Amino acid sequence: MSTLSIQDVDRLRDDLGALREGAALSPLDDRALLAARGEDRTSFLQGMLSNDVASLAAGQGTYALLLTEQGRPVADLLVLALADAFWLETDAPARSRVREALERFIVADDVELDELVAHGVALRGPRAIEVLAGALPAHADALRALAECAHLEVEHGGAKLRVARTRDMGLDAFRVWTSDAGARDALAEALVAQGARRVGADALEVQRVVAGWARADVDYGPQTLAAEVPCFARAVSYRKGCYLGQEVMERVAARGHVNWLLVRLTADASASFSGSAKVKDGDGEVGRVTSVVRLPDGGLAALARVRAAVAETGRRLAVEGDAGDVPVEVATIPVQT
Repeated sequence: MSTLSIQDVDRLRDDLGALREGAALSPLDDRALLAARGEDRTSFLQGMLSNDVASLAAGQGTYALLLTEQGRPVADLLVLALADAFWLETDAPARSRVREALERFIVADDVELDELVAHGVALRGPRAIEVLAGALPAHADALRALAECAHLEVEHGGAKLRVARTRDMGLDAFRVWTSDAGARDALAEALVAQGARRVGADALEVQRVVAGWARADVDYGPQTLAAEVPCFARAVSYRKGCYLGQEVMERVAARGHVNWLLVRLTADASASFSGSAKVKDGDGEVGRVTSVVRLPDGGLAALARVRAAVAETGRRLAVEGDAGDVPVEVATIPVQT
């Protein structure tokens, strides 16, 4: 992986500063919405998703997974309960397969799934609520009162927007969705006027990797068990009734371990390796890198799927690099709850 120019380093450092200390604004072009409607939508989704949606009132939400029968993630979701529907937010490339996977199980249920045309922005960081309240002063108190995953409809410039409070990439965050692209752009300008900084995709990727936030089709896929991904812990309820893939999840929980885990690796500034490089313990291959980013200080941070036997904080491993094996260390990934 190449080094960064001085200009890129300065911009990346400033963008990360906004994410971690201020308010960072970015488009939600990589996310998409699916709406579930119909009289049976609640009971249907309760039997399909890994978290409790039956207890959600309008204006509440939760994180959840859609799994296969084998306990492998189809996608991770933010579920928002409205009076007449559930909104399912997921990675944009995953929306179609989520819809197809759900529709396989709609038999006599009164459930309809629609792909929504929506335009969104994310506002992340410890000053996000201050900036958002400043841009939407008529709704400031209601926005400050939102619990995690709660949401409400607001008006700005004559357009309706839905604002949800989340925990995203280890950061306090808000998502704002609207059917009107112009309204999204107008809100973005108002947020910048209140002190938000527009940040680039590279800074978001660094934050994602450092926080251990898995991405569909990059860090997990059809071969992954949901229990292998630490950031999925918050999306699973072990107290609700049956759902698709529950038997496998319960079996793993009872056993107390999995054979593979997604971990974070760190390497110094001299390191260079790709996002699919082999991870080695001595001469033996123990996994593969899934994501890698260059940090402002020059070092590397990576996510890798490795054998659970070597997934201990501080463990010294190696990654097959561009010019030979690169020493790496397993770093702690905070489990999101």
